[in-house]
Amino acid sequence: MSYTKAKGSLERVREIEQSSAGIMLSAKRALSAELSKIEMDRRLTTEGQQEAKAAAKQKHAIEFLQKSHTMRQEYAANLKKAVREAEKVIYTPPRKPDATKLGRFEDAFRTLKTELMFATSQRAAYDKLREFTGKIDDPYIANRVREDFAELTTKVLAIPGDGSFVKGTGAATVNTNARTELGGLYDGLLKPFESDDLKGARDVLETAQMLEEDGKVHRSYTIIDAAEEAFGMEYSRYINDTDAFFAAHPEHTPAPFVDTEGERIVQTTDDLTWIYKEEA
Repeated sequence: MSYTKAKGSLERVREIEQSSAGIMLSAKRALSAELSKIEMDRRLTTEGQQEAKAAAKQKHAIEFLQKSHTMRQEYAANLKKAVREAEKVIYTPPRKPDATKLGRFEDAFRTLKTELMFATSQRAAYDKLREFTGKIDDPYIANRVREDFAELTTKVLAIPGDGSFVKGTGAATVNTNARTELGGLYDGLLKPFESDDLKGARDVLETAQMLEEDGKVHRSYTIIDAAEEAFGMEYSRYINDTDAFFAAHPEHTPAPFVDTEGERIVQTTDDLTWIYKEEA
């Protein structure tokens, strides 16, 4: 199912984010171990030690950036998949009902539109529309009504009146207006037919799009500070912009990420070109 795929891809994105601290810690430990060996090497002069330490920092910094680069590619690939699979759930149209049911709806819908034209008050027109929408029991039909809702709203608001409604009685009386009530009808048309998968897909899409805009894999300032302490600003400033580093140092560029579904990122310029394996 597309929602399951979308949810799984977003979960993988979160796992990648959470792995950031472990990768940084591993890099710092490896660098620290190598620096300790250099300091204990009595064969090296002070100048030789400095050169060896600089080379070690450079090596481990590049290795860390290579891992970060692959992380970012996998991160971006899974965000793309999460968006794509969530949109499949959200934008797949509901199944069309049988011809008899659809024909009855079309007849009733035409009658409603005619009755709205002859309604004597906005409240009477609104009540007719509310009664009609309250009987809808099919998502395809609900969507059809939504498509024509602007026309229906125009008919109701064109009827003379000040647009004010009173709801409830006694202490529960509430003053409202036609536009607010019509908006509530519109928003509620599809809610009875929303599955848990659809609601979940909307949440996934919203989160994935937000993360795409941000684009950072290393989010914690602790990790950013640790990278600066270990490798210096020369390298740490690239941990969330590895494209820029490897554009300037292409000889160190790692192999592109390829996931288990055969999706691959190929960097052509500053942008990412996506090649997707067609689903069976």
